Amino acid sequence: MNCYSLPKLVAIIFLVWLLSCDSKTETRAALIKMPEVKAMETDGPNIIYEETMEGAEPFSKARAKETGSWDYALQIADKPVFEGKKSARFEIRKDQPLIENGKRSEVVIVNGALGDITPDCWYSFAVLFPTVGYEFDSEREVINQWYQKGSPATSLRTQKDRFLLESGNTLEEREKYDLGPITKDVWHQFVLHFIHSNNSDGLIEIWHNGEKVLTRHGGNMYKDIMPKWKLGLYKAAFKTENSIVYKRIIYFDNIKVGNSRATYDEMVPATDKK
Repeated sequence: MNCYSLPKLVAIIFLVWLLSCDSKTETRAALIKMPEVKAMETDGPNIIYEETMEGAEPFSKARAKETGSWDYALQIADKPVFEGKKSARFEIRKDQPLIENGKRSEVVIVNGALGDITPDCWYSFAVLFPTVGYEFDSEREVINQWYQKGSPATSLRTQKDRFLLESGNTLEEREKYDLGPITKDVWHQFVLHFIHSNNSDGLIEIWHNGEKVLTRHGGNMYKDIMPKWKLGLYKAAFKTENSIVYKRIIYFDNIKVGNSRATYDEMVPATDKK
């Protein structure tokens, strides 16, 4: 009867143990679900995301869609358009099902918690409010929000046919800023420069149709993870049924996110900046 020498036997036992550990490690690794990280669209050294709706799959590089499964919520339209041949049409209705516990149709463009943006960054877009589909309402709604948790620390809203910015580093400290009237059936261009911060070094600069309409210093996010930028429509009054309107329709085009080195001229939605 053959037998192994003690050194060989020890070596074999060690090898079996090592292979067993590797197998268990692979099994444990398979059980860990890592967050999906998509590559951001890069159309220039300082532009980390750009969506013109002209490609085959608009918003394919966005982080998430909160639009439900019904057709009207998010459509790619051939009119009206800001530039090119297509725009994004968002719609919400008072009687639609809840999405993320609200009446919304939104796209998460970038997510700060995944490292898409740094505290110093830029955002821009073109937006149109149709006369039919965006009638006067005394109840406000969100068209942009920098979401962390609960009610957003900073959001761009509309109310009574006017643009409003709400911002603060706590729910109680949020302030409201009137940015001017909404003109229907024409495109509005917005450029926003942020330094996201919970402290006094925070900054928000906003340009509307080429005119600077706000410079705000101070905290603009909760003491939490970096926000995600959500764009589209969200209306709390549709959940409480306080609104006098039944639906909201809005169009977006030429959406951009820039890094800390971006400039106003790079971020302006129009390609013709004369």
